[in-house]
Amino acid sequence: MSALVWLRRDLRLQDNPALSAALASGLPVELVFVYPQDPDSPLAEGAAARWYLHHSLATLHSRLSELGIPLHLLRGPAETILPRLCGERSVARLYWNRLVDADIEKLDAEVQRASTDRGIRCERFDDDCLLMPEDALKADGSVYRVFTPFWRNLRDRIDINGVLQRLSAVPDPVGSPIASDGTALDALGLRSAHPWHEKLQTHWQPGEVTAQDRLADFIAHHLRDYDVQRNFPSVDGTSRLSPALHFGELSVARVYAGIEQRLLHAPDEAVRASMRRFLAEIGWREFGRHTLHAFPHTADRSLNPVFDKPEVWEPDHMNEKLHRWQRGETGIGLVDAGMHQLWQTGWMHNRVRMVVASFLTKNLGIHWRKGVHWFTDTLVDADRASNTLGWQWVAGCGTDAAPYYRIFNPDTQAGKFDPEKRYIKHWLNERATVPPSIDLKQSRARALERYRSVR
Repeated sequence: MSALVWLRRDLRLQDNPALSAALASGLPVELVFVYPQDPDSPLAEGAAARWYLHHSLATLHSRLSELGIPLHLLRGPAETILPRLCGERSVARLYWNRLVDADIEKLDAEVQRASTDRGIRCERFDDDCLLMPEDALKADGSVYRVFTPFWRNLRDRIDINGVLQRLSAVPDPVGSPIASDGTALDALGLRSAHPWHEKLQTHWQPGEVTAQDRLADFIAHHLRDYDVQRNFPSVDGTSRLSPALHFGELSVARVYAGIEQRLLHAPDEAVRASMRRFLAEIGWREFGRHTLHAFPHTADRSLNPVFDKPEVWEPDHMNEKLHRWQRGETGIGLVDAGMHQLWQTGWMHNRVRMVVASFLTKNLGIHWRKGVHWFTDTLVDADRASNTLGWQWVAGCGTDAAPYYRIFNPDTQAGKFDPEKRYIKHWLNERATVPPSIDLKQSRARALERYRSVR
């Protein structure tokens, strides 16, 4: 008999409660990662994220092999593959970590039902959030729709000692090293032959150890100035930990605990403000997960249904404007620079993400779903909950959304946050200047007219 750990977005050895429980069971332990065949599965990734996932799995596979722990890499429907694998490997216990997504939890229920029917004991662990959605409701049992009271409530309820107890070390070897030639990983088909992927490897080195190093470097050298520098896209002032958190190379508990402990000993108020600001970004990640869990339909529909009326958006024949936006050929400097950064690196500065999203949804009048789909395919950190929350926030149709009349002016934003045009010049380089494809003032007026017509 053996124990099997089902990995999803928890590709780490530290702070992995499912792995720790399996190793503590006294049974021989094996791990499995199942990538879905269905591209519409909530566990499927876009092209850039698949590249990142491939290399993250490669590093994890190598580390597990050194510990003598087998990792099975399979593709298909988990609800049929896992029970079959359990039978083949004489599995008595199946462990996994919960992902806070209502659609994924439906899959969990199917896997648990099929496994228990075979006499397999299943254990699932709460690990995806600092506090699970059912533990973070209002006093009346309803869901928070505004971030500030949500985060205040979470901060009051989070027990730092409880968070610290969730941290665990890398397990000791359990057997002799296992040889692996990477054939099973290649069979998942996560990489493409597109030369775009070659660009990504110059900007990212996936894996748990690299993520830990990045966190340590951020805390040591950038955290104290985060509140000041985070909005300037030409400055290396953010953590860039988002892909590591999305794929679970780092646990949110470790990131939170690392900052919270330093907050207690911060030397002055400016440093404390930076630390609190960064913790609030972790809070937005939590808010996105809790929101999608409560309103799973918002993955492709507006929380405020008024914003799905056709008259809110320009007709679908605006494809050329969408393509110009995707290619960074709008003639609006900050927008084009952001889209080129995205295409070259699989990542975009958060301030610029808001600007390009506002430009697409409000100046161009293109439905936020089009933006979600493009970000999903091109971001290495494409996260369903955060992506949905961010786009609906900018479009004005989600929880805690920006007012419909708030429209980011890209030129004004560039003047504030890229005054010397370092960011714009870096990403547009020597490219020929493209004339503006749209008048910002006129398109803003049209957007306000569209929104007012349905309110």
